[in-house]
Amino acid sequence: MFNLRNHLFLLTLAFSCCVLAQQDPQITHNMFNKFMYNPAVAGAYPELHATLLHRSQWVGIEGAPSTSNLNAHAYVGQIKGGVGLNVINDRIGAENTKTISISYAYQLGLGPNHQLGMGLSFGFLQRGYEVSEWISPDGTSDIALPPPGSSKGVPDLGIGFYFTSENYYLGLSTTHMIPQELDFNGSAIINIVPHYYFLAGYDYDLTEDFSLRANMFSKSDGVSVQTDLNFNTFFRENYWTGISYRYEDALCFLLGFQVANNLTFAYAYDLVTSKLSAGSSGSHEVFLRYSFELDIIGKGDTRYRSVRFL
Repeated sequence: MFNLRNHLFLLTLAFSCCVLAQQDPQITHNMFNKFMYNPAVAGAYPELHATLLHRSQWVGIEGAPSTSNLNAHAYVGQIKGGVGLNVINDRIGAENTKTISISYAYQLGLGPNHQLGMGLSFGFLQRGYEVSEWISPDGTSDIALPPPGSSKGVPDLGIGFYFTSENYYLGLSTTHMIPQELDFNGSAIINIVPHYYFLAGYDYDLTEDFSLRANMFSKSDGVSVQTDLNFNTFFRENYWTGISYRYEDALCFLLGFQVANNLTFAYAYDLVTSKLSAGSSGSHEVFLRYSFELDIIGKGDTRYRSVRFL
């Protein structure tokens, strides 16, 4: 049993307060987890990257979004590109969306200091409603919603480009490139529409030990746009702190460090600035990455790999 009023309240506020009526989950560590949205990042760096992220959004509001992402990618010299696996589980109220995809990205060296990745992803998206019964505010069931306990799935396709240089990067990508319909036996039809992403970053050395990295992350459903602006300060590449601003949504604080040579930990707290601030204590996000080189994976001699944007 799920209270229909709570579900509709969450969906309405999510769409109105976040500007973008997003179907893809929102994260704060977008500058460190670019592969989640862009398949062209696969194999852009010399190590195999395995990433785990969990986000609890709008803590204090019943049924608020909760997102988990597990992904891994690496460069394989024999196919002159990177391969990757991306798994996303996103829940809001009784609605649960699972996505799993595999990616290939051709990594093209453009001289000693530049590299262009061109990637495709193919997978499967499933939307389900883990509820035994919809209960409307007047205590009756609502048949206009997807049947309780039902789920539907469709193929999912994405495309991306990722350009890196010594001090900056640029990326463009599209998720759900082919629009799809989830038809729940005629009672409800949910449209899965393309989402577009643009990311960019620049690194500037302040001193021998300190560097400043500016990042921008924009997303759109083709109707509206939402942008994150971020600044991170790094100390000896091993410790960092930063701040992000998400328009009409949140002010975000980031902190991270290398636990060991191959293991990175990061945490982000979002101070909600939208109307949801009255009922939420904020959003929390934890990020873990394990990176290591594999001797069995061949590496192209001409590829440029900048460690600044891992």
